[in-house]
Parts: sequence; structure tokens; C-alpha cells
Amino acid sequence: MLFALYFLSVMLLIFSRLENNQIREIRGLLTDLVSPVLQVASQPAIYARRGKGQLVDYLDLFDELDRLKEENQNLRHWQWQAQRLERRLAHFRELLNAVEEPALKYATGPIIADARGPFARSVLINLGKAHGVRNGYAVINGDGFVGRIVHTGDNASRAILLNDLNSRIPVLVGPAAVRAVLVGDNSAEPRLEFLPNSADVYEGDEVSTSGHGGVLPRGLRIGAVIPGSGSRYRVRPHAVLGELEYVSVLFFDTPVVVSRNTAAGARVGTIPPGGENHQANARGKRHARAGAQTR
Repeated sequence: MLFALYFLSVMLLIFSRLENNQIREIRGLLTDLVSPVLQVASQPAIYARRGKGQLVDYLDLFDELDRLKEENQNLRHWQWQAQRLERRLAHFRELLNAVEEPALKYATGPIIADARGPFARSVLINLGKAHGVRNGYAVINGDGFVGRIVHTGDNASRAILLNDLNSRIPVLVGPAAVRAVLVGDNSAEPRLEFLPNSADVYEGDEVSTSGHGGVLPRGLRIGAVIPGSGSRYRVRPHAVLGELEYVSVLFFDTPVVVSRNTAAGARVGTIPPGGENHQANARGKRHARAGAQTR
């Protein structure tokens, strides 16, 4: 019996090497006959493998359930803390009669082109004057602040990114809110400049916009501090500036400086009718007295 199987195997190998139409037809016929049998025979192995995977997933569910219960408990604790702080903040605002900051409007659009040469880090946004965009508006994405509008057309705008050579952003660094300026130099990580000598800045400190000058809103997250060359620091942006797809433009207008009241100006700086001659006579008397003293 074993010899017959060996002989059959050798014959099949020989026939498989022969290029003959009849042999190909027989081979195709045998394949058609055997394939349903192989399919039925493989079903137990498929079900066994699938059942093993489901069993492993089922056993892992217990660990996942325990982890989710612990995480849910921690989240409930932080939710209670957040609600308590929110109530306290509302109470302090009421005591101080603080004015609520208005919610910022925004428009979202895709990046339609970018320019990343040696002296340019800018993007072209499919939003323009027709959508309410103006020069100086902040540009953000889901990860934080990425740049600001520098040129506005009717249906498109150009924004320079925060790592552009011409970018200068006033920022706050760390829990102590140390003031500094984020300076772009066409690298992936802009540098921090104008830090006070006594500033306590550490690696990992969060950096956000300060709102100094009224050009950008305060508190837009930018990135984290990383050590640079020497004693300098750089900032690694949370947003991947080279892979921007959709951005939002914040409609934040620079606060208007209110001019002085006209009536108050009249009391301080104007001359009453008929007062010109009176002032001239007074100046002449002062000069005469000064000349007499000199003589």
C-alpha cells in the first residue's frame, strides 16, 4: 500500500511537468472535484481558529472592564472637582463683577497650497474676505495655534506659520506665566527669546499665546518647551505644521482704543473765547519782570 502511494506520487509529479492538453483537462477536473471537499474539510479549522480568537477576546474583556471601571471612577472624581471649581469661579466672577469674555466666531476651511522653501513657511487657506477673514486673525487646528493671516483675498488668504522667519508671537511659558516671544527661524521648532534672567522655565512647560498687544487671543495653546543649544529654549508645537489639512480662522478683532471725551478735552486743552489776548498780556508781564530782575 505504501509503495502504491509512492508510485502514485511520482506519477503525479511527472504528469505535472508534462505540458499536455489532456493532462491539463484532467488536472482541472480533479481540482473541481477536490475543491468542495477541501472547503468542507477546512471549515472545522476555520471555526476553531475563530473560536479561539473570540475566547481570547472574551477573556480580555474582564481586564478591559476592570480598567474601564477604574478609569470611570477617576473621571467621576475629576468631574466633581471640575464642577466644584466651576462653581467657585462663578462665585468669584460675581464678587468681582467680572465681564464674561465673548465667544469667538470662526470659519473652517482646507489648505489648498503651501510654500515651504528656505525662507517661507506659509499656507494658502480657502477662506477670504467673503467669509469674514481679515489680516492678523489667528489660525488654529485641533492641536492648537499654528499661525496668523498676513494677506487676504476675496476667496483665499495666506497665513504664515509660527515657525516662519518673520513670525513673532508674544507667549506665556509654564505655570508661572513667564512672558517671552516665540521667534520663528524656518526650523520645525521655533525658539524662545526675551526670557527674563530669573525666569523658571523647565522642559515640558506649556506655551500659549499671551494676548499682549491685543492682536491675538490670550490662551491659545502652542506647544511644549524643549532644550535648545546652549542655555536657550525652543518650543515643539503640538500641531504638525508640515501636515496641515484643515484649519480654523478665529474672528478676533483688535480692541478699539476709545478716544477722549470731547467735552473733557475742551476743559483741559482749549482756550476760552477772548482768552488769547489775556494769555498774551500775561506772557508780556512775565517777560518784563524777568528783564527787570536781570538788570
